[in-house]
Amino acid sequence: MTTIYVIPNFAPNLVQYICDSQATIDARPTQVIESKDGSKRTEFIIPASQCSVGTITDADNMLASNQQAWLTLQADLFTVNLQTTVEGGVVWTVVDLNAEPENTDREYFVLDPTTGQYTEAVGLVAAQSLLQQMHQNYLVFTNIATYQTLTAWPIPKQPKN
Repeated sequence: MTTIYVIPNFAPNLVQYICDSQATIDARPTQVIESKDGSKRTEFIIPASQCSVGTITDADNMLASNQQAWLTLQADLFTVNLQTTVEGGVVWTVVDLNAEPENTDREYFVLDPTTGQYTEAVGLVAAQSLLQQMHQNYLVFTNIATYQTLTAWPIPKQPKN
């Protein structure tokens, strides 16, 4: 049985394909292109550069790599603020959770870029966990949380005359 893992990537309209064999890659769909002079040629719809032979482990690794690259590129969207009580109110200070000291009582507010809302977490472990959840929400929101598994190449839609 043919297995094709369709791995999303953060580049617009780009996906990568992990296929069970070179024969599967070679069987990807084609289209007929007609030139202005009336000549016709057949070309693959999916470039070979987007395909590689591998297993589910390779698909999992590629997805994780694409996700990490996307989150790194979008890091400025994720804000964590430490709330400190001062005379006359509170102050929010942007912090890096990796540089924060262990604690169970500091109040953090983590921004979810998919909703624009801050959520409170008390303590470093809770804030780190909440940030991870915000990352996952963002991956779902941007359609890079999972990959598809196909048993055949999709049949391209034919243009209507």
